[in-house]
Amino acid sequence: MHIPVNRVFNNVSRNLGLKEYTEHIDSWAEWAFEAEQYIGSKETFLQSEMTYNADVSSSFPSATIVYESNPSRLANLVINGVKFYFRNTTHANFIPGNLEDYIIPIESTLDLTMAGLVTHLQTSYYHSIEGISPAWDSTSKTLTLTYQDNGDTGNNILLETNVNGRITKQFSGGKEILQNKQIVLPSNLVKLTSVRAGDTILSPTSSQFKSKVSNLIHRYYVNGNRLNFSVDYTVDVVISYLSVPMSEEGYPMVKQGHEEAIAFYIMWKHKSIGYYAGEVPQYIVKDLERRWYQLCGKVRGDDNMPNSTELLKIGKLWNSKIPITSSNPPFYDGLNSY
Repeated sequence: MHIPVNRVFNNVSRNLGLKEYTEHIDSWAEWAFEAEQYIGSKETFLQSEMTYNADVSSSFPSATIVYESNPSRLANLVINGVKFYFRNTTHANFIPGNLEDYIIPIESTLDLTMAGLVTHLQTSYYHSIEGISPAWDSTSKTLTLTYQDNGDTGNNILLETNVNGRITKQFSGGKEILQNKQIVLPSNLVKLTSVRAGDTILSPTSSQFKSKVSNLIHRYYVNGNRLNFSVDYTVDVVISYLSVPMSEEGYPMVKQGHEEAIAFYIMWKHKSIGYYAGEVPQYIVKDLERRWYQLCGKVRGDDNMPNSTELLKIGKLWNSKIPITSSNPPFYDGLNSY
C-alpha cells in the first residue's frame, strides 16, 4: 500500500520545527523519490503495463454492465467515485421534488429506466464523469460506458454497482498512440523491464537503425522519454515497467512503512544545505546520515523478508535439495548420504 508523501512532509516539518514548509515542498518531493530509489526493495515501486497501438479508433477505454431486470429502489451505480441512486419516485418514502442530480428515477420498464440514465449521465454536471459517454443496448441489456479520450488514463476509472450482486469493474482497452515507429514513455516510469510487440519479446540496442538491414530485426532503443523501434508495428506493443504511484497533486506516493526512513533522508539533505553554508554543525548532519542508513537497511530488509507462505515454499525447495537417506544402512550406494 502506498500513501501520500504529505505525511512524510508533516513529520519532517514537525521534527525540524518548521511551521511553514511550502517553499521546500518541491525539493522534499525530489528527495523523497531519491530515498525510495535507494531503498529499492521489491515492494517500493509498482509493476505496471502500458499498451500502445497505431490504430487510434481502438484506443478508447470502456466498461460494460448487464442488467437482467429493472433496478430496485435501493440500487446504485458508482462511476469514478460519483454515486448515483435508483429511486422509485412513486414510493411512499420518496420526497416529491427531491430529484437531485444523483437520483435516477425508476420507470415502468428497464429500457425506459436505462434511457433516463443515459440522458442523466450525458447532462450531469459532475466533473469526475466528464468525458464518459453512456450507451444502452436494449437487445443484450448491456450498459456500455466509454471514456472519450484515447490513452491509458481512462483505464484507471472504476465502475461499481449493487444490481444483480456487488460488481466492481475497471475500464479497460485504453491504449496510447504508436506512430512513426515511436512511443512516449510514461511520466511515472522508474525502470523499463520488458517490451513486447504481439508475441515477440524485443531486445534493446544502442543502434539508431540507419541501415535497411535493421528493419528486419526486432530491436528498440530509448532516447529521452521516447522509445524507438526498428519495425513499424501494427500489433499491440506492451511495455512492462516499474512505476511510482502519483498523488492527485502530482507528487510521488511512498510505500507505507517507509515514512520514518524517508523523513530522515529529507532532514539529512535539508540540513546539509545549512552545513555547506557553515550554519549547521557537522555532527548533526552525520547523525542524520547515520540514522538514514540504519532505517534504509531496516525497511529494505522488512520488505524483502519472505512471508509465511513464501517461507513454506523456500522450505520445500530446500528440502528437495537435501540428499535422500538410504533406507538400507549401513550399505552405501555412492549417491545417498546417511
